[in-house]
Amino acid sequence: MSDKDIKRLIDLAKDGLKKETTKEEALQSLVRAGILDKNGKYTKHYPNLARLAEEHNV
Repeated sequence: MSDKDIKRLIDLAKDGLKKETTKEEALQSLVRAGILDKNGKYTKHYPNLARLAEEHNV
């Protein structure tokens, strides 16, 4: 990957961080990434996140 490619990825990430995201968009992003299932529960691949979320009532 060239320096130009890396700079472009960094710029894209910065632009994404500036964007206002709704709760629904954030949840859908987590579902697409396979972190949450369609019911909003953590998938079997993320037991530590599920445990922490439960401990902190998230």
